[in-house]
Amino acid sequence: MFGGHRSDRSEGDEVRQEADGDSVAHAEVFAHFYARHYRLVLTVAQQRLSGVADAEDVAAETFRITWAHHQSGGDLSLPWVYKVLRNIIGNEYQRVARSTELFSRIGGLSGDSSYRMETADALDVRRALAGLRETDREILYMAYWEDLTRAEIASILGISTVTVRVRLLRARQTLKALLYNAVEDAHSEEVKDGRV
Repeated sequence: MFGGHRSDRSEGDEVRQEADGDSVAHAEVFAHFYARHYRLVLTVAQQRLSGVADAEDVAAETFRITWAHHQSGGDLSLPWVYKVLRNIIGNEYQRVARSTELFSRIGGLSGDSSYRMETADALDVRRALAGLRETDREILYMAYWEDLTRAEIASILGISTVTVRVRLLRARQTLKALLYNAVEDAHSEEVKDGRV
């Protein structure tokens, strides 16, 4: 009772109702963000991992972490989600490497059969990519493996599209030089061994 007027709802009920409304709003914002970005996250995971099931697991874990981050008051942003995704994919690479190493130590087993043998050209490209700076390698992956637009890359990295274009040009030039050197080295080895 306040001033002779009795309220049917207590102050606690109003606070709970506001909190419930906030929860619904949080869920709606997240659902919209999820619907807008899930396909991109899944595509990136599929291109970096060998199996669809692994990619789906990684995408699910990425959005589970994103939901927890959002629930604790963190902002929803594509750059943040992309960093989470990269970390989870890195963890998956480490898991596969440990598994493969374990299988080979057990007795020469081939490890996970979903990982196919690579051609010499693919190995050359992988070696050249490994020779790049992390920032160059990442922007090339985004542009050519994950097929992100310049605008999407700019948003994720927090830079302008002009800067993306310049960084891509420099990364491609560096990769081209590394690949050229790899081919020259391989040719020199063949000549030295008398295979040419």
